[in-house]
Amino acid sequence: MRAVNLLPVDQRRGAAAAGRSGIGVYALLGVLAALVVGAGAYVLASNQVNSNRTKLAEAEHEAANLEQLAAAYRPYEEFARLSQARVATVAQLADSRFDWERVMRELARAMPGDVWLTSLVGTVAPGVSIQGASSGATGALRSGLPLPAVELVGCTESQAAVSRVMARLRTINGVKRVSLAASEKSDAASGGGSGDAGSDDCRNGSRRYPQFQLVVFFDAPQTTLGGSPAQAVAATPASTGGAK
Repeated sequence: MRAVNLLPVDQRRGAAAAGRSGIGVYALLGVLAALVVGAGAYVLASNQVNSNRTKLAEAEHEAANLEQLAAAYRPYEEFARLSQARVATVAQLADSRFDWERVMRELARAMPGDVWLTSLVGTVAPGVSIQGASSGATGALRSGLPLPAVELVGCTESQAAVSRVMARLRTINGVKRVSLAASEKSDAASGGGSGDAGSDDCRNGSRRYPQFQLVVFFDAPQTTLGGSPAQAVAATPASTGGAK
């Protein structure tokens, strides 16, 4: 059998139109909802961008203030750095300074009483020249070690006493080496004259007393500075013990 639609034709068209209008309403609502969501997302994104721009401006302003403060305090920083550098330099100089006071004091204590000196020259390194001081035979020995050293010229009562002098000098704290350049008695015919005035020969023409020349080397300071040595002491003549 064939189905027959009993509704009038005009009513059939209204139902179809109503169905089509309902679908259009739903579509329109969906578009509106999408627009609302998009607008909300745009507003949120715009607000976030504006907030970030505000934070960036504040950060730039704070950075500018900090740079100004740093520029204002930079002279104090440079002064502090210069002060620290000078303190370090002074400390280094103090550490590298050779203690001549201690050396002279211990030399005086170690020297026997039967010794008299006519020359004492102290230098921190070879090549240091001292006006009015003559190294004599000790010059070649002095250049042997790049260390502080004291060159001694004097007399004593016998060659055995010269050996005793060297042994006692080796007991001084910090002594590296004691080297003997010469130890000679006079060939003069006189038996103990007074000698010429102003002579550096402590034997005064006597054949009894030997004149020695020796070099006492000391350990280098803990810190060595660059440049030429500047410290030196000299004493000519100098006497230790009783005068003969």
